[in-house]
Amino acid sequence: MLPNEPDAVRAALLRWTRGDEAAADFLSEIAEIARLADDIVDEDENRQRNVCWLLVRTLTRLPVNPFFVRHAATLAPIINSVIVQWELSDEWRSSRDALKRQFGFVMREAVGSIVTAVAAICGGYDHAKTTAEDFFEFCHAGSRETVEDWMRD
Repeated sequence: MLPNEPDAVRAALLRWTRGDEAAADFLSEIAEIARLADDIVDEDENRQRNVCWLLVRTLTRLPVNPFFVRHAATLAPIINSVIVQWELSDEWRSSRDALKRQFGFVMREAVGSIVTAVAAICGGYDHAKTTAEDFFEFCHAGSRETVEDWMRD
């Protein structure tokens, strides 16, 4: 997930999208959607409000985002894949198979694939690779969470 520093996040989104405001807005919506979905699953508090916010973002904001409109055919399968990975990650968290738990730990962060795909659309392969590395540094490098920590949550 993105850090809670709005100016730094916006700068990163614009860097990853090569200044494409609509693409940056799309990634911002995806981040909020992912955060809301996670909150709905993990927290009982504000569930109704969060569901409403999730519905607004997915049904009224995302469908009119110019970047999404232009690239929906490319983005929809990637988004679908991320949703599948997120669902499996939760199922695999409690698996008896240690390899499934390890994969689940990584797959829970599959939303980063959307960032990489958007970077590829905006700037090609080399930009996507640089963005994937930057995204990891920006969002994950400081974490010391282990598979075991995640399983306990």
